[in-house]
Amino acid sequence: MAFSFLNLLKPNKNTINIAEIISEIDFKGGTKYAENGNNTVYLDIEELGGFPFIKTIIIGDFSIKIKRTGCTLSFIFENDSLVLSSDNNDVESNQIKNTPAYYTEIDFELTEEESVKIINEKVLEIQYSFKDKILAFKPIATQIQ
Repeated sequence: MAFSFLNLLKPNKNTINIAEIISEIDFKGGTKYAENGNNTVYLDIEELGGFPFIKTIIIGDFSIKIKRTGCTLSFIFENDSLVLSSDNNDVESNQIKNTPAYYTEIDFELTEEESVKIINEKVLEIQYSFKDKILAFKPIATQIQ
């Protein structure tokens, strides 16, 4: 077979749409809470030892590896916002086997008052802030578990 530039420019027949992969994933580990173009956030408020925390999972094409700085999660309300710090300073995405999609699990520290605010007030947007990247999501769930 001879080398041809035309073969390089042809679209790959096996191109996989990340949105299709996300829609096929039946994730049972959380409540589907927010979406953006190619990522979905699963979010739940849980309790450990009497202290509430937020467990989030991002599934999609987002991939990151951060050491020692962690990230923040901002809840944007109509007249206010709330910024939470990640529980762990190391954040790392893992590729989902046999797909181009990634799974990123991040927990956030939370007080009882912050928990009540998130549950009771309408969230307009959530934003993950990493070192040099901000990911914004629009909520789709009306009730957090």
